[in-house]
Amino acid sequence: MRLLASEKAESSKANVSALAKSFDPFAPGFLRDPYPSLAKMREKEPVFYSPEIDSWVVTRYQTVRAVLRDTARFSPRIVSDPLTPLSPRARDMIANSEFDVPGLLVNNDTPSHPHCRKFFGEPLKPNRLKSLQPFVEATVSAQIDKMVEQGPPADLATGLTWEVPALVLFRLLGIPDEDVPQVKEYADSRVVLLWGRPTEEDQIRLTKGALEFFRYTKRLVNSRIDNPADDYPSAVLAQRDGDDSVATIRDIIAVTFNLLFAGHETTSSASANILSNILADQELWKGIVNGSVEIAKVVEEGLRFDPPVQAWRRLAKEDVELDGVAIPKGGHVLLHFGAANRDPERFDQPEIFDPGRTNAGQHTSFGIGAHFCLGATLARIEIETMIRQLARRLPDLRLVPDQVPDYLPNTSFRGLRNLQVHW
Repeated sequence: MRLLASEKAESSKANVSALAKSFDPFAPGFLRDPYPSLAKMREKEPVFYSPEIDSWVVTRYQTVRAVLRDTARFSPRIVSDPLTPLSPRARDMIANSEFDVPGLLVNNDTPSHPHCRKFFGEPLKPNRLKSLQPFVEATVSAQIDKMVEQGPPADLATGLTWEVPALVLFRLLGIPDEDVPQVKEYADSRVVLLWGRPTEEDQIRLTKGALEFFRYTKRLVNSRIDNPADDYPSAVLAQRDGDDSVATIRDIIAVTFNLLFAGHETTSSASANILSNILADQELWKGIVNGSVEIAKVVEEGLRFDPPVQAWRRLAKEDVELDGVAIPKGGHVLLHFGAANRDPERFDQPEIFDPGRTNAGQHTSFGIGAHFCLGATLARIEIETMIRQLARRLPDLRLVPDQVPDYLPNTSFRGLRNLQVHW
């Protein structure tokens, strides 16, 4: 979280069409179902300037991919900047604290990014993440036990899809069991603070939580210097081997902070979205239960169809042109993964949830290129495990009818906050 937004282009000179003026990513209707509006934008005006968020929105699959790969002209350093500039009081709270989180991974550029990704990604390699499978299985089983014991109806979002990714991540990062409730409370605040429209009062409250969270992370990492454990902070400290030229303690605190703060949100959202879509189609659910539909393919199609990360940000390093639209140096670009994943030029009949789709894995949901998500392997393991265990233990699972979907108002993350089910 940086104190100030990055340098801005002269957006007042941007052409704003009537269609672009209608784009409001915080509108209740858009939050419930953004895809019809995105389809219209992609067809009529695939790149447009939105005064609502002071950004150029990009919706075509090929263009989104091209920008993600073009690190020479587009920088990720604004990814974690607050979309709504921090109020003076919130900025003062950060400036007068020990908060110190440099950009190292998602919001870092070359030349330092490749080294940081290699160093901090080493303990997150697929084999290491796959070793968490027994803990994932046990955690999913325990959460389903609680649901069954309490009896239907149950909320899959609060009882399973939010809990499991958080608990798995906390195990990976070495959070003691007694600290889990407090850390979960800290981590829940980031989406609105950075990608939403918080009021000044909300900013102050959320900033206070972020600062407490940073202090917690600092204590955690420092405790591992003399008392290493089988967890991520200990692994990167061992790799560092006391060499500040490889990574500093400050760097390790910063990366651990960001992982704790955001490392489970996308998996929580993805699993809730996927379960909502497959339970809405009871024939599909029956296929999963009887084994005729492959769960891995369901997960991949689910990630394409309703991605947990709807959009991600880039900063234009120079004057550029995308799909015939001029974007000035300093322009903020919002790459809309939700729109790209339903581009009919890439995906046939994209509005249909089709687990048999052969190119579903070409989705943009985990990013592409230099900043591809380091946790993609673990996310797939967790989501597949949740679906498999639910299908085995609760084969008659179904949605409670007439639910009103509830999504957190923000530009980037889409995940159901409640998902009522019966069996």
